[in-house]
Amino acid sequence: MISKNNMQHTRYKAIFFDWGGVIARDPGNDFLEMMLRQLGATEVQIAHIFATYKIDFMRGKISEQEYWDALRKEYGLTVHDSISEEFKKWKGLEVDKTILALAQQAKAMGMKIAVLSNIFEPTYNVIKDAGLYGMFDEVIASCKVGYAKPDEEIYHLALERLQVRAEESVFIDDKMRCLEPAQKLGFTTIHAQNHQQLAADLSELLQTQAQVKQ
Repeated sequence: MISKNNMQHTRYKAIFFDWGGVIARDPGNDFLEMMLRQLGATEVQIAHIFATYKIDFMRGKISEQEYWDALRKEYGLTVHDSISEEFKKWKGLEVDKTILALAQQAKAMGMKIAVLSNIFEPTYNVIKDAGLYGMFDEVIASCKVGYAKPDEEIYHLALERLQVRAEESVFIDDKMRCLEPAQKLGFTTIHAQNHQQLAADLSELLQTQAQVKQ
């Protein structure tokens, strides 16, 4: 669903894409929970980890080593030294080719494209090492910048990185709580509820942009 009705009169300069649930079909939460269960965490422990250490790890406030050490010490979990390799199994490495092609189309039309993502350092590393960030002009990753959606600061930083205003930018995410701050700042937003709908909405936006530029 596109949040702005007058997009036919707006010339956009940038599109920001979330990764999990947008560029990739898998949002990642189930994968993270599965990893913790495999390490022996209970449901109560998982909820506590998500509310505490996960938040700091996602914002880069603690290192990957500090995160795993905390899980060992605080919860008695057995975390093997090669745990980072497990992140290579995340289905988020399988990109949606249709959405990626539309992103490339936007870039060919003269728009800047960027990733704006809440992400852990090991996940960031495997995506980067796979070369999947290469086509984007910028990657604003929570683990690298110290903020995470829906922190308002990360949206301001994203705009600064691409040197654009919110009113001339589009942000796509699968979570409404991450879209709402962007809407308040003036972004046009697209709520990615499924990839078929997202592809249709993004295609419509690009078609409208082609007409605006004529």
